[in-house]
Amino acid sequence: MARSAEGTGGGRTLHSQAAARIGQRILSGEWATGDTLPTEADLARELTVSRASLREAIKLLAGKGLIRSTPRRGTVVQPRANWNRLDPDVLVWQAFDGPTASFVRDLFELRRMIEPAVAALAAGRASDEHRKAIGEAFRAMENAPDVQASIVADLAFHRAILLATGNELLAAFAPAIEASLSVSFKVSRANMMTQDHVVPMHRAVAEPVLAGDVEGAHQAMMALLDRSERDAATAVTLTQGGRSAGTEGGTG
Repeated sequence: MARSAEGTGGGRTLHSQAAARIGQRILSGEWATGDTLPTEADLARELTVSRASLREAIKLLAGKGLIRSTPRRGTVVQPRANWNRLDPDVLVWQAFDGPTASFVRDLFELRRMIEPAVAALAAGRASDEHRKAIGEAFRAMENAPDVQASIVADLAFHRAILLATGNELLAAFAPAIEASLSVSFKVSRANMMTQDHVVPMHRAVAEPVLAGDVEGAHQAMMALLDRSERDAATAVTLTQGGRSAGTEGGTG
């Protein structure tokens, strides 16, 4: 399931909303490594939540490696090396105010290490049921009535390919990959950039996967990621140049 820009499942509870707001401020550098957060009373007042909700938020953030609470020092921001970078919320929070060029680079380097190999494995291993799911997700992209429906189908397409590998450890990456896709969508379909290539490039991936063409699937996914990164980098450049970025999403 795609997450909202706030993370933590779209901030459905007060403590998850508080965690998102604190997490975004840490990821943006407003609170740096070694900084002590305001007192529980002050922070609860600032975020307009109860102290009980704030404590739950602190536990959530500690579990992601962002902070640590000690009796003497209070709640302290942890070194960046301790952060769980593949946590879906952390990925989304890092890009909340607009991803940087370096973040886009890092994101696509990671995706290139995983997704072409995933596509190749799916081509060689997919069951009839998996192939059906991949085909249905692609057709949903083809027939999507609007951008949001296209994004939902795009996420389903990548999820179906991941599950088609039959590798349970790879499947555990699904939340992180979906979060990274959501971040990609946020920037690479921003500024109302023309996206006529989205469906053809996903077709180029779907066809070899469904045909069992291992090498073709690998190459097609690599080409899709190359174009996705160019779209994202262009959107970041436009945004940093002073043009407002939309929230439409991008080549997946």
